[in-house]
Amino acid sequence: MIAWAKRHILIFCATDAFASRRDVFSVALRSALGVVFVGDILNVIGHLVLDGFGLLPYPLLPAATMGVLITTLLGTPLIFTVLYIIGLAIHDLSISRARFEALSRTDQLSGLLNRRAFLAAYSEHRGEASLVVFDIDRFKALNDSFGHEAGDRAIVSVASVLNDNFKPPHVLARIGGEEFAVLIVGMEAAERLALASEAVLRISRNAINLGGVQAAVTVSAGVAEFSNHKGFAQLFAAADKALYLAKASGRNMILHATDIPEQIRNDNHHVHARPPALPAGVAR
Repeated sequence: MIAWAKRHILIFCATDAFASRRDVFSVALRSALGVVFVGDILNVIGHLVLDGFGLLPYPLLPAATMGVLITTLLGTPLIFTVLYIIGLAIHDLSISRARFEALSRTDQLSGLLNRRAFLAAYSEHRGEASLVVFDIDRFKALNDSFGHEAGDRAIVSVASVLNDNFKPPHVLARIGGEEFAVLIVGMEAAERLALASEAVLRISRNAINLGGVQAAVTVSAGVAEFSNHKGFAQLFAAADKALYLAKASGRNMILHATDIPEQIRNDNHHVHARPPALPAGVAR
C-alpha cells in the first residue's frame, strides 16, 4: 500500500497535476471522492459478510445505509483536507524546484543561459548548426577606464541585442566574462553566417552610456560549422581561432573558420581561450 501510494505521488509530481492551487483542489477532491466510494463499497461488503454469518446485530439495510452515510459524511472532508494539504506542499515544492532549475541555468547579470545550460543544449542538438563565439572588444580597457559598472552595462547591452537577434530555436548564452556563444540551428550555412554578421553590426550601432559618455561597444566573432568538426572541443577551437583572427584584423568583425588560412588553422598557438568544460558523458 505504501509503495503504491509512493509510486502514484511520484507520477503526480512528474506531471502538471499540481501546477496551480486550483489543480490541487481538483485532484484532492476527486481523490477523496474515489477513496470514499471504495470505502462505501467495502462497508457494504462488510455488512453483507457479517449478516451472512449472523454476526450483524442490526437489520442489514439500515445498518449498511448508516455505515455508508457515516463513511461519506466524515471520510470525505477528512480525506480531502489531508490530500489538499499534501497537494499544496507538493505544489510549493514543484515551484521551488522549477525556480531553482531556472536559476541554475541562467546567468544572473545578462539574463541569458549560462555555460552549463549551453553545453547541455549542445549535447542534445542533432543536425546542422553553426557555433558562433562573440567577444566584447577592448573589454579590459573599458573596465579600466570607466569601472566595472560600465563593464556590466556593456555586457547587459550586448546581451540584449543578441537576445533580440537570436530567437528560439537558436540557443544563446553567456559563457564567460565578456564572451557569448550561440548555436544557430536550421537554415543554410550562408544564412546562419548572415544572421551572425547582422548581430555584430547591430551591436556596433547600439550606443550605451559609459560614465556619462555615449559610446559604441563592438564585438568580434568567430564561426564554425558542426559538420566540419568532431566533438565540442574541436568545434570551439575552430570558432575561437576565427575570433582571435577577427580581433587581430581590427575587431568589430566576424570571421568564419573556413576563411582561416590552413597554416594558421592547424596552429594550436593561435587559440587564445580554452573551451568550456563539458559535463560528464558529452563527447569531446
